[in-house]
Amino acid sequence: MKVKQIKQRGELVWLVDGRVNGKRKRMFFDTGRQAERWLKAEQEDVTEQQWWLNLTNGDRVDLVNAFESSRRESFSLMDAVQGHAVFGRGKTHLRKMTLAEAVGHDGVDRRRKDKENQPEPSGFLGDKSVVGIGKHNLSTLKTQLTNFRDYCGGNTQCLVVSPELIMSWATDGGVHEKNWELNTRDTYIKPVKNLFNWLIRKDVVKENPVLKMEKIIVDPFDPYVLDVEECRKILKLCHEKHFDVLPLLDLNLFCGIRPSETRRLQTGKNRRDNDFDWVDKEVRFKGRKTKTKMPRVVSMSDNCIAWLNCHADLQLPITNANHKWNAFLQDAKKELGYDLWPHDCIRHSFCSYLLRKHEDLGKVALQAGHSESVSMKHYLKLVSKADAEKFWNIYPEDAGTQFQVVAA
Repeated sequence: MKVKQIKQRGELVWLVDGRVNGKRKRMFFDTGRQAERWLKAEQEDVTEQQWWLNLTNGDRVDLVNAFESSRRESFSLMDAVQGHAVFGRGKTHLRKMTLAEAVGHDGVDRRRKDKENQPEPSGFLGDKSVVGIGKHNLSTLKTQLTNFRDYCGGNTQCLVVSPELIMSWATDGGVHEKNWELNTRDTYIKPVKNLFNWLIRKDVVKENPVLKMEKIIVDPFDPYVLDVEECRKILKLCHEKHFDVLPLLDLNLFCGIRPSETRRLQTGKNRRDNDFDWVDKEVRFKGRKTKTKMPRVVSMSDNCIAWLNCHADLQLPITNANHKWNAFLQDAKKELGYDLWPHDCIRHSFCSYLLRKHEDLGKVALQAGHSESVSMKHYLKLVSKADAEKFWNIYPEDAGTQFQVVAA
């Protein structure tokens, strides 16, 4: 290190200039004596140099990296150590992860031929695909989260996603800027909340930004219920033009079994392969065949059994059931003069008519496979007792297309 006199801002000062531990160091003094005295003391004090030389190469690299990281984040290394000592005992540091990595992939799509070029399951979608989530639910989840990922940018770090960014995505209508209703916004935000709960468990973020958002006030659910005449019309239409799926409509309308669940039902001579108990008039679901993954027993009404008997030799499951059921719904929509088919209106009709018949929330919840609070919220007194009596007495007169209401 050298001592020299220079001009700084128009004034003469003394400068000590040199390198310490490989880094340049410059100190300014008013007099040459002060500069010489400081340089002498610096040369005699070798404590720091000896401490540094005693460190391993790995420790030196860690110290340098930690120092540079603290400068980038605008706090001192000592602040970081003290903060971790107070808040971080027993915890690991947060990992860096982009939104693209967090959302990930759900694995191989069997519908595509280039299976070898498709990514392996990864991220949140990958975890969901391997724990047994339904294909339809996984597909919906993928659509919602990839929309969020594309809006924010796949290279965006999860740590910088803010409540304002999520709300902006919802109010803009996603990456395609659609005019989402409040219900749609709320529906799309829920999987984002689940994604960040997963990121918390993966030590990527500490907090869920969705929890800091104002709760969206959605309109109360108002299910559409088919009237008795509409029920007759779709039964007649199904019997005449879509006879194969008549058992599915029957079980959906008179037992409240979800369409996806009806497609999993089996008939067979072997008791273990048969989901129907004709003696007790019940459909017995194994847990793996229900939406909620819980076993369920559904009672069959007399008119339900009568409609099932339209098939002389009932065989379930039905081949190509998805396509045939969708074709029936398209024709039913035209028959009733709807622009859009009301969501789950067949099952909602069953729940409403059953609740009006028995006035028992628990019975409806047990039959439909949901909670009593759902029955109370959605189906309480949406139909009259007279209409309920007519509904439960819709029978086929014969194997033809004539229908009549049989008195109770």
